[in-house]
Amino acid sequence: MSSTEGTESSLSRLLRALRVGLFFAISPLYIAAVILTVLITRDVRYWHPLAKAWAVHSLWLFRIKVEAIDQANIEPGRDYVLLCNHRSNFDIFALFATLPHTYTRWVAKRELADIPLFGYALKVSGQILVDRSDHTQAIRELSRHLGDSGFSIIFFAEGQRSDDAALRPFKKGAAAFAIDAGLPVVPVAISGSEHVLVKHSLMVAPGKITVRVGEPIETAGLNSDDRTVLTEQAHAQVARMLESLEPCAHEASTSQSAGYSRGANVHV
Repeated sequence: MSSTEGTESSLSRLLRALRVGLFFAISPLYIAAVILTVLITRDVRYWHPLAKAWAVHSLWLFRIKVEAIDQANIEPGRDYVLLCNHRSNFDIFALFATLPHTYTRWVAKRELADIPLFGYALKVSGQILVDRSDHTQAIRELSRHLGDSGFSIIFFAEGQRSDDAALRPFKKGAAAFAIDAGLPVVPVAISGSEHVLVKHSLMVAPGKITVRVGEPIETAGLNSDDRTVLTEQAHAQVARMLESLEPCAHEASTSQSAGYSRGANVHV
């Protein structure tokens, strides 16, 4: 490596670190603004735009472009349950920036409530915090929000972030909630976020995230016995969308698994 390349590399790392520092300096201001707005107005119409502005400005700060595909599949004025894959913390910013639906509630792990300031913002803004190790608590918390209107509920349906960008099986809780709430399910595929922020890292890289919205799946007439089939339908849509967005990655994955027995493959 030449000295010039080394200097450029060091400069690039320094700029990335400065952007991260600026992000952590500015973010508490946005979070505090959300909290104050919730406490004063108790109205999602006022704090939600602040959260969206935080997302948009953070993406701009880190030079991350977001492309939205098939947003028209989400009908204005209608509530949905969105089932998304999850690769990076920047998935949340990408969804805030691109989803045409104005108001959303997020299903998140309860441990996030322990983060100073941010955790309090989650609580007061009505996000749905579930304990992944306590099935009864998760069901109880989700049930509290049945019948809520004016919101679309967002699930990261794999239950946690993927370590290697591979699509994991979806949990059935989101489908069960959608059936009980009588809301259509919308599969959403997120691609590219694993490159801008690697799991367990704070160093954010410029890049592009693509959010593709799938076809809504109606739940009218379904009951709890249909949650497995509904989960599989949503998973299949996300898998197809990711394959169309990442054909090279899909071909490599298929090639790598070709030498294994059928029983050794993990089918998702």
